[in-house]
Amino acid sequence: MNLLSRKSLILFLLLFLISGGAEARKHSYPVTEWGLRVSAGTVYNDNLLRFSSADIDRFDNFDERFATPMETIDDFEMEFSIRPSIRWRAPLNLMVDGDYNLKAVKRAQNSITDYQTHTFSVSVRPRVRGYKWSLGYRAFRIPSYYLRVYRDRDYNEYHAARFMNWDHSAEIEYRLSSKAWLSLRAGIGTYYYNEKFTEYDSEYSEGTGGIRLYLPAKVVLSGSYTRRISDNVGKDQAFIPQFNPETSAISEDSEYGDSDFNEDEFRVRARRQLGFLTWADVDASLSYRLRRRVYTTNRSIVDDPFHRGRLDNRFEISPSFDVALTKQFSVNLYYLHEERDTESDYEAVIQAKNFVRREYGMTLTYTIL
Repeated sequence: MNLLSRKSLILFLLLFLISGGAEARKHSYPVTEWGLRVSAGTVYNDNLLRFSSADIDRFDNFDERFATPMETIDDFEMEFSIRPSIRWRAPLNLMVDGDYNLKAVKRAQNSITDYQTHTFSVSVRPRVRGYKWSLGYRAFRIPSYYLRVYRDRDYNEYHAARFMNWDHSAEIEYRLSSKAWLSLRAGIGTYYYNEKFTEYDSEYSEGTGGIRLYLPAKVVLSGSYTRRISDNVGKDQAFIPQFNPETSAISEDSEYGDSDFNEDEFRVRARRQLGFLTWADVDASLSYRLRRRVYTTNRSIVDDPFHRGRLDNRFEISPSFDVALTKQFSVNLYYLHEERDTESDYEAVIQAKNFVRREYGMTLTYTIL
C-alpha cells in the first residue's frame, strides 16, 4: 500500500469515527424524560385571615359581636407538594415541557382553613442552543379557600365565606439579546363563592408585560406590570341591607355592593448568586409587589359605602435564600411582609380593611427524577 492510500485510509477511518460519534451523540438523548420533585415546608403566619387591627382587638377581648370559628389569629402550617414533569423532544426540532403541581396546606390550630392548589403548565421552544422564543400555557385552580365569616344579609345570619378560583394564562417570551428577555402574558380567571355569598362572584381579565435582565456579578433583575379588570358578576342579586357601617355598633367587614375594580400591579425581583460557600450553591433574592386597586362603582356612597371612592394599596416585600446542597436536595428560607392600606370616605371601611401580615418559612425540596 503506497503512502497516499495509507493517508486516505486513515482519513476515512477518522471521518467514520467522528461521524459515528456525532451520530451517537445525536441519538443519546431519549425522546421523553420524566421528572419528579417533592417538597415539604413549614410556615409561621402571624395573621392567618388578614384580620384588621380592630378585628384582632375584638378577637383578643372575646367580643361576642365578632363572629369567627378561629382558634387563634396566628398559626403554624405545613405545606406539601408533589410535582411530576415530562420533557418531550418533539418533531420539527421542538422541545416541549409539561408539569403538574399539587400543593396541600395544613394548619396546626385552624384546620377549617386548610386548602389545596393545582397547577398545570406546558411550554414549547426550539430545540437549539440560544433559542430565541418560547410559548407557554398555565392553568391554576383552588377548589375551596376559606376567606372568613361574613354576614349573610338575605337572612341576617353569619356564615363562612369560601371561594373557588380558576386562572388561565398564555405567555410568549422573546430573547432580545443574550442578556435580556421580554415577556407578554394574557389571562382570565374567576372567583365563585359558596351559595350564601354568590353576590361576591367575580370574573377578571389581565395583561402583563415583563422583562428579565442578566447583569454582571451574577445578578438577575426582573420586573413586570399587570393591568387587571374585574367584574363583580353577582352584584345585581337582590338583598335587604341589615346594617350601615357608619351607624352599626360594630364596623363589620363586608364586600356587599358593586366590587368592580381596575388594578395596576407592579413586581420587581433581584436575584444574585453568592459564592461564600464552597460546599453549596446559594442564591439570594429580594422581591417587591405592589397592587393599586381602584373600585369603579357608580353607586352612591350611601348605597355602597364599602366601594364608592375606595382605593386599596397593597404591597408585599420578601427576601429569600435558596441553598442547593446537592443536585437532588435544596432548601428555601424566606420572610414575607404584607400590608393593605385602604383609602375611603368612611372611616369604618378603613378600620375594617387595613391589615398587616408576616410569614416566616422554610421549604425542603428533593428531586427524585
